Amino acid sequence: MIKNIVFDMGNVLLSYTPQDYIKTITSDETISGTILRELFRGEEWVMLDAGMITEEEAIARVQARIPQHAAFVQKAMDDWHCDLTPIEGMPELVTRLKEKGYRIYLLSNTSLRFYRYQHKVKMFELFDGFLISAKEQLMKPDKAIFEHFLLKFNLIGEECLFIDDLSVNVQGAQASGISAYQFCGANALKEHLKRSGIL
Repeated sequence: MIKNIVFDMGNVLLSYTPQDYIKTITSDETISGTILRELFRGEEWVMLDAGMITEEEAIARVQARIPQHAAFVQKAMDDWHCDLTPIEGMPELVTRLKEKGYRIYLLSNTSLRFYRYQHKVKMFELFDGFLISAKEQLMKPDKAIFEHFLLKFNLIGEECLFIDDLSVNVQGAQASGISAYQFCGANALKEHLKRSGIL
């Protein structure tokens, strides 16, 4: 019996589209493409999510590779979280699940920047707990992060439903004994929850 709903964050609860955000920094397609590749899709971004380096270290490393765009690297890092907006229908769905008595958790691969914008996301007020990869220095889809999540919040895998947009993370959760669903929109998730008897 499912008692706990566990959400990924990026592109499940909040829209994360760096390819769109970077266009608000510069209209130059060459520069925007370079920043997207070197910062948001570079190894430093993964290292930030893993808690291996600080933002200052990440910025310095990327700027060293593309010194001609150093100012854009800094600007992009400073403000990227401002582009995170709720996925349509998800705040209402989270509220409905909470009203039904489910405990709500976040399990996300993200950097320590999370703690700077967490309070700005109203639906997070409904959450019972947060597990952030950078803080724990564990990453999805590694089985260890799911095991640590269950231990941290004293939960039973069979009583949890994990929702993520990436199939590899869904598979990681399932390998850890947690029911999982691949997110492809609020409406589809709502129908899945109804079919499953959760809603």
